Amino acid sequence: MKEKIIYDFAKEYSEYPGPRDESIGEFSGEKFRVEVLEKLYKDEQPIILDVSGVQISFGPSFLSEAFGLFAKDIGLENFNNFIEIIEDTEKAKRFKGKMMEYVIREIENTWFMETADIISSLALGLSIV
Repeated sequence: MKEKIIYDFAKEYSEYPGPRDESIGEFSGEKFRVEVLEKLYKDEQPIILDVSGVQISFGPSFLSEAFGLFAKDIGLENFNNFIEIIEDTEKAKRFKGKMMEYVIREIENTWFMETADIISSLALGLSIV
């Protein structure tokens, strides 16, 4: 991977993070995940995320859609290597804590669903391929 670059969320995306889905409103978590995170990851360009200029809190649906689903797709270790947060303010520290909460939820939910599928298959006497 390349050397990490600073990604200023407010200047490069929006001061006002939006809803989960692009169909609901602009500056969505979905759009950020697809057009920013996935593109930078594909280009092997890790980031240091600066959220200092953001004017409102990131909503749970934005955090889940953007960061949670992205981490679920690439794995927690890759996620942690790819994104670093500038934690120079209490606001930034709270953001990181909330972001990681939704990252862990998505990853645990995936593990739980896969485990439930295996248990259901075993209970029904089906072979697991």
